[in-house]
Amino acid sequence: MKVRSYIHSMKDIEKIFHFHLQGGMKNKKTLVCNLVNGSIKYSFYSGTASSGIPLALSNMQIGYKSGSRLPVDNKNGLTKQEFTDIVRHMINTDSVVNVINEVETKVTFS
Repeated sequence: MKVRSYIHSMKDIEKIFHFHLQGGMKNKKTLVCNLVNGSIKYSFYSGTASSGIPLALSNMQIGYKSGSRLPVDNKNGLTKQEFTDIVRHMINTDSVVNVINEVETKVTFS
């Protein structure tokens, strides 16, 4: 048990973006994208706090207009900002939700 928790804590995690979204019924949702040990992972849940109910990514219906899909790799060698901008554009133009806020991903302490 101790070995497993030690290995779990060794994960290399970097937040790529954190979006607050809103659908047609004005319900707020949150989409967070992290780079975890070299893999892109998305977390999608209701509300704007991490205590929201987990939702399936398919609830955003990305691609229902143009067939786009959330990227799961960075084969094009994009910067973090370019990747974020592409996903934001994809959500705003080809899904049933819109990005209403981007939460700052870099936290600093004085």
